[in-house]
Amino acid sequence: MLSAVEEALVAAETRQAELLMKTGWRIEDPLTSLVAKTVVLPRQRSSTIDASYYQHLHEEDAGYQENNWLLAEKQTILASNARIVVEIGCGNGAFSKEIAGSVRKVYAVDWALSPQFVDRPKNVFFRRADVTKDKIPGGDITCSADVLEHFAPSDLAKVVAKCVSSSPLQYHVIACYDDGHSHLTVMPPSAWLALFWRYCPGARLARIDCRRNRASQLVCVITNIK
Repeated sequence: MLSAVEEALVAAETRQAELLMKTGWRIEDPLTSLVAKTVVLPRQRSSTIDASYYQHLHEEDAGYQENNWLLAEKQTILASNARIVVEIGCGNGAFSKEIAGSVRKVYAVDWALSPQFVDRPKNVFFRRADVTKDKIPGGDITCSADVLEHFAPSDLAKVVAKCVSSSPLQYHVIACYDDGHSHLTVMPPSAWLALFWRYCPGARLARIDCRRNRASQLVCVITNIK
């Protein structure tokens, strides 16, 4: 359950999203002055971030080998009664392996295969794909954590559209801050919600967190699970 402060923050960002929708904002446009943060292209350009870049991170970077922010969302996702789960940007595969015992099938999608995900349950099917170009498998729920911000603004709308068309239910944890190297789209929660509304009118902000207790590292959860 959200605290009063958290509820107020979610309500404020939802109102901002409604305003963005009314003004016809698109991801390609700078955000209006009514929204505190603007779209940011961090220091590393999208042309240098490709499958080989992420393959290197999966093999050499401790953070990519250890962190999986979707694990904490397992019970909420299971509460949706989904039997086929589609995870976009499965990374080290920890979430897909963890949830496999509670669902019928998991499609784990990434454009790099983590060495930690070579061994996986039989009902977990890895799909190497570039979701800006390739088809996303269909399921009951499509979910991700710390994935969508890694796409450039020019690709983001079609990626979100593909996610929404792949499953009737959506659950996405999105980092709303610049990590200094691979977050190519940095927007406030309101802009993420407004973007999802274009393709999933029932989407809502479930919560907004401060990662590592830092106010500069906002993370939002967008879902249409009721």
